Amino acid sequence: MKQTWIILSVMAGAMAQAQPPVKETSGFHHPESVIRWRNDLFVSDIGQEMEPAAKDGDGYIGKIDLSTGKLVDAHFLPAEGTLNAPKGMAIDGNTLYVADVDRIVVFDVISRRRVAEIVITGTGFLNDLALGQGVLYASATDNGKIYAVDLKTLGYAPLPVDSIAGANGLYFDALSQRLYCVSIGNWAHPDGRVYVIDVRTGTMEKSGDYQGLLDGVVLVGNTLYFSDWGKDQKNGVLLAMDLSTHRARVLQEGIAGPADFSVSKDGKWFIIPEMLKGKILYRK
Repeated sequence: MKQTWIILSVMAGAMAQAQPPVKETSGFHHPESVIRWRNDLFVSDIGQEMEPAAKDGDGYIGKIDLSTGKLVDAHFLPAEGTLNAPKGMAIDGNTLYVADVDRIVVFDVISRRRVAEIVITGTGFLNDLALGQGVLYASATDNGKIYAVDLKTLGYAPLPVDSIAGANGLYFDALSQRLYCVSIGNWAHPDGRVYVIDVRTGTMEKSGDYQGLLDGVVLVGNTLYFSDWGKDQKNGVLLAMDLSTHRARVLQEGIAGPADFSVSKDGKWFIIPEMLKGKILYRK
């Protein structure tokens, strides 16, 4: 299938599309998550070794200029202190939240200073983050819980739902008040699923029959996009699920570790961390 590449830019508050100066951005070790801020892209990197739960102090947040596709600062954050194995991120204004093993580290991206730290007891593998309404949701891959953090008090509690084996990617839909979670499941027998949680009622159900080693998830309109590392974990895929039919179709194959990706508002353009090759891919 023919591939088209672009860089996503934010101009005057709207997503603008431009011809790609590059197809990919390299210079990372193990990039796990990407998130847009103005005309930049923040990339979380767990560090030199593929050790997502190690407290080794070699993790960082890089910054890419989306107008050029160039890595302008491989170690944009932290400006002080250390990160261990940063993964999922969420951003609200100039405030960036980063999941880092057993804590959520909060940065002001203008001053590049750490402004808060929320330690989550009972887990050593926080994975993804999603902003709700006054709440930050955090998945824990090791215990299968999803924590709700009150952004005013910074107190937290697990959602009152059954544990999700290998809970990973999160996406919160404010319109429906639903939290989407994709899971890794069992690494030996890829059986991760797509889950939907109604945060108003506390009910949870599976969506569709697709199973795999699922990582990132994004909702655009009535289409749920998610990534699967694949059985051998080297030839991952990007998929789209129509929430009316709950059928999933493959959009892209051959991605070495498709982690926590980003999608443009029209659902046409994708920015995907290729975690096992240390690259960020820009694809249509």
